[in-house]
Amino acid sequence: MPTDQPPQPPTPEEAPAVSPTAPKQPTVPPHGPEAEAAPAQPAFDYSDKQLRILEKVMSTERLAPYYAKARGDQWVAIRLYERNTKLSEALYGVLQGLEVLLRNSIHQKLARNIGAEDWYDKAPFVASERDEIERAKRTIAHRFAPVTPGRVIAELNFGFWVRMFSGPYEKLFWVKHLHSIYAASMQRGVLHDRLTQIKTLRNRIAHHEALIKRDVQKDYRETLEAIGWISPTVRAWVESTNCFEARYVERIPKKPKVAAPPKDNQAPP
Repeated sequence: MPTDQPPQPPTPEEAPAVSPTAPKQPTVPPHGPEAEAAPAQPAFDYSDKQLRILEKVMSTERLAPYYAKARGDQWVAIRLYERNTKLSEALYGVLQGLEVLLRNSIHQKLARNIGAEDWYDKAPFVASERDEIERAKRTIAHRFAPVTPGRVIAELNFGFWVRMFSGPYEKLFWVKHLHSIYAASMQRGVLHDRLTQIKTLRNRIAHHEALIKRDVQKDYRETLEAIGWISPTVRAWVESTNCFEARYVERIPKKPKVAAPPKDNQAPP
């Protein structure tokens, strides 16, 4: 008789028997909540003794901005330093997205327009940039690696690429070649100023300096915007894979309260 009920799973008696000689099905590693959890990091003892050791290692001068923000509280200052490290780490990944995109976009455009992968050897750079190119080649050679265009491009620092958008190179690079990387409305001066600001941020992070007085949310958004000026796809990718927003909303833990010493007329617990 037809029925509207969905078919029911077989009872244990109805379930097909499995031959003892049948090959075993491969075990699929668990995913999600069932997956093996990563080992927890060991807890740190934020005792006065340990904090004094940290201050001595990092130096009072380096910790000064954090002490100012913490109103002299050593525990809070160290925690602010940790927050600075987390934000720097998160921002560096975003900066990496911009730096790799910028240098590769310039390289591809100039190699195509000039007709040579080693276009940097044919362009009339000023002495400072020429020195950087030759230094990059020597560094690669000292690693006993072939001096290829790809390696030279990767070895040149972010400042080199930013200076290609500066005033002295406007006619040589911007007008002839690099303006086409961007929208027609992009102004070279605006672009150079933005890249210079981002380079300053990058250098502060690379030298482990404090970001505590910077508007790091603004830095993050402006770096994403600069990525999007070249490639909306890369911007979307970087925006979806970095951890800055999650790190930014984190706050340092509340400082544990120190138990008051017992009064003279009270016995300790």
